[in-house]
Amino acid sequence: MKYGFTRLATDWDEKDMDHFSIRMIRTPLFFIPQASPDHEKLYPRVSKWFIEVDDSGVPVRELGMDKDNVPLFGAPDERNFGFWTDSNKTFELEELELSTQQEFDALWQRLRTHV
Repeated sequence: MKYGFTRLATDWDEKDMDHFSIRMIRTPLFFIPQASPDHEKLYPRVSKWFIEVDDSGVPVRELGMDKDNVPLFGAPDERNFGFWTDSNKTFELEELELSTQQEFDALWQRLRTHV
């Protein structure tokens, strides 16, 4: 496993989440479960993602981090598939600011004990 940060997909805007066209799409699809119902509303607050990827670059776990480097959420969990972990994105190591398993696991555990 490899661990690193990315700023990809951090350009969400609160207004985007409530935009008329998104509401129009979601309304007829209300009966289809969301991939990350608890986390989607937090996406605009994510300033970087801390990602665990396997040796092929496939995301396994993710942490959404705020502007103060505080984790907002971790996925996947019992209700949320995750943003990157539910995508077909494969990361090259050059796309990540590399970190350590110890740092990732410490933040992951911190979230799990404070939920």
